[in-house]
Amino acid sequence: MKLQYIAILIAGVSLGTGCKKGLLDLYPEGNIASGNFFRNTGDFQMAVVGAYVPLRNIADQAYYMDEMRADNTHYEFNAKDRGGAGFEQLGDFTDNAQNGVTGARYNHAYSGIHRCNTILDRLEKIKFSMDEKDKKQITGEAKALRAHYYFDLVRHFGKVPLPLHELLSTDPKQVFLPRTSVDSVYNQIVADFTDALSLLEAPEVPSSGRMNKAVVACELGLVYITRKQWDKAVPLLQSVTGMKYDLLPNYRDNFDPAKKGTNKEAIFEVQYKSGTDGQQSIYPYRFMPVTDSSKAMLDIEFNNQNGGWNTPTADLMRQYEADDKRMNASIGFFEGYVGSNGVFKVEKLVTEDARTYVTPPGKTSRVFIKKYYFYPYKIPAYNTDQNWPVFRLGGVLLLLAEALNENNQSSEALAPLNRVRQRAGLLTPISNTDQAQLRDIIAKEQRLELAFENYRWPDLVRTGKAAQVMTAHGLEMKSLYGYLSADAYNVTEKKYIYPIPAREMQQNPTWTQNDY
Repeated sequence: MKLQYIAILIAGVSLGTGCKKGLLDLYPEGNIASGNFFRNTGDFQMAVVGAYVPLRNIADQAYYMDEMRADNTHYEFNAKDRGGAGFEQLGDFTDNAQNGVTGARYNHAYSGIHRCNTILDRLEKIKFSMDEKDKKQITGEAKALRAHYYFDLVRHFGKVPLPLHELLSTDPKQVFLPRTSVDSVYNQIVADFTDALSLLEAPEVPSSGRMNKAVVACELGLVYITRKQWDKAVPLLQSVTGMKYDLLPNYRDNFDPAKKGTNKEAIFEVQYKSGTDGQQSIYPYRFMPVTDSSKAMLDIEFNNQNGGWNTPTADLMRQYEADDKRMNASIGFFEGYVGSNGVFKVEKLVTEDARTYVTPPGKTSRVFIKKYYFYPYKIPAYNTDQNWPVFRLGGVLLLLAEALNENNQSSEALAPLNRVRQRAGLLTPISNTDQAQLRDIIAKEQRLELAFENYRWPDLVRTGKAAQVMTAHGLEMKSLYGYLSADAYNVTEKKYIYPIPAREMQQNPTWTQNDY
């Protein structure tokens, strides 16, 4: 990868006494030359906030690669607008190294890594006195974020370059780096997270915007689960469940922007802020149907021609039990008709049970992700403050159940599993302790609890089930949608990681491309 020095994009942080610990006060980005920066503790604190910014960029791309790639979601085929073919390719398994979404995710992860490397290197060279507590916090956050970005890269692209220092020169030895083995990348991830775990403090709950001991324990636990080191994952995840987090009584409240800052289940979320400074989220619009008149859908008039992505599949909807409250909290329908211009006209949100809803004669309906839909919308044009969940207690309890079961502690896995199911309205507890059968039960529960939170494809890959599950799913999809090409859903283990972006391969002619 041609790694060039990038001036850190600073997103300011409020240093006033009114700032809640653990939450980011986000401000517009601006370019500040590093030579005029890093002169006091406040500069380093601002730089750390800047290192969080690529999380938003990645979240804006990730659902195409982690949900649409799997059997949870598909897309609304828009025959009038073929500009979204690159997104469709990811869902159909027809993507290649030229795909812009995978290229953007790759680049944003390295942007975050460069920011963290710069912070860590400059911290070693400071000529002023910094309070030891501040230094530990800055170092811990930078290392945790760097590990997070590398974990995102290695899971999606396999072998990747592993720069660990600020890159300032154009020396080919510094800017053209080889791809590093998967094991070596994971070793660095574990080392960074382990360091961060010792440096960061336990969080004040609620607090979901900054790296802290709980977030690091969650993600390091997931790293160990991914590497099938169950015994190392168990105590980390148990430590989080012993903190002050709690399941919200109402599952849907986890995703309500009005609950930000008070949600005791949220452990870590990618932060967004509506407004005019470029920090707003857009994905609720992406998940709503394509329509040229959104008044009935949003309460504001908007031509939503870039909607219809990440639409729930019939396969997912069949998995919910009759009493599962998560179904109607997560999935909904809009009802209307197709106008003379061939575009869907929304008349209302369907309030009936999504399991039993049948489109009335003469009407048309569109399924969509309701989990992130909170009517009404007042700021027009792709502008919400909807956060993206990364870790919350519901998911962590299921990771713990998985780790316990795989660690030959199946009976102990039942308590966290049933705790999640009970909140979902499933009052008959699971009592099966057969490891293989319980493994399937937990995997299904993870699919439903974490639907549309970008876990499904990575979970299928790490459990080795992606080829089997997606090949069968592809047969159903081809029977439903005639627009799918003959080579769609040709899923083998080669598809478990994405190709290295073409631009990186062109700049590094000695690299060997992933076999896809």
